[in-house]
Amino acid sequence: MNLLILQLAASVAVFFGVFLPIWVLFRHPVRHEAPAHRRIARAVGADKPTVFEQPVLGQALAVVTDLSGRLDLPGLRARIRQDLDASGNASGYTVDQYLTLCLVSAMAAVLLGGLAELSLGGGLLLLVVPFFLAVGFYLPLMLLGGARQRRVVRIAKQLPYTLDLVALVMQAGSGFNEAVETLVRDDPDDDLNQELQLALNEMKFGTSRAAALQNLADRIPLETLRSVIAAVNQADMLGSPLAEILKTQADMLRNLRAVTAEKKSASASLKILIPSMLILMAVVLVVFGPVLIRFFRGELY
Repeated sequence: MNLLILQLAASVAVFFGVFLPIWVLFRHPVRHEAPAHRRIARAVGADKPTVFEQPVLGQALAVVTDLSGRLDLPGLRARIRQDLDASGNASGYTVDQYLTLCLVSAMAAVLLGGLAELSLGGGLLLLVVPFFLAVGFYLPLMLLGGARQRRVVRIAKQLPYTLDLVALVMQAGSGFNEAVETLVRDDPDDDLNQELQLALNEMKFGTSRAAALQNLADRIPLETLRSVIAAVNQADMLGSPLAEILKTQADMLRNLRAVTAEKKSASASLKILIPSMLILMAVVLVVFGPVLIRFFRGELY
């Protein structure tokens, strides 16, 4: 009788241990609606479906998306939003969707790491699970950060030439918007041109040029781009010739790049000095080491 009561109590405890966490997490339903840019792209037939739009996999990921929508991590969410904007976000992920990918990656890493540890005996399972949980969660964040960094570098390299071309078109009689449209139409796949196209689209929907350019500076964490946009906005306010401002900014960026290259070349000579000395010492030891050993042993006559 006592055993039956214990089994019943254990069953009730297991039931509530599983049911209560699920009920707490999902008692408030979360409605998933595609973001505005995805709905617009879907309406014009330019939407690129992701795993969240797959008929079977999307339903399974919706449960994890409910959980990620309840994570109160404002700092992490701001970082993901900045990285998605700066990387171009070709798939159109929202912050909740990318958090979902992080959680799925963490669960997959824990499963694979746990199975590998169990196959080896399972003695370190309590240490392996948190390690693989952290690695799996941060791996998508690291990949996204790398994509952002590579795209920002490409934009930084292209920025002086873009300013020169815009200035030349403006000197030929076009306005700033027309010059940018001409440049974007010539190479729509360039990373900087894609950002300029977004700024032009904002202007067409009624946003002022200063606000659209400021949004561009907020999307791309590049100090040189922010200084260029600040100079353009100031030229608009003061009525200065914008083409001359753009040419001056392009020359300044090229000079800054030359100075940066000189600093890196100067520091490279210092950084290579220590490895060179270590290599020299290793060569000396290899050449004269046997002779010294024979000398101290008294074998050298």
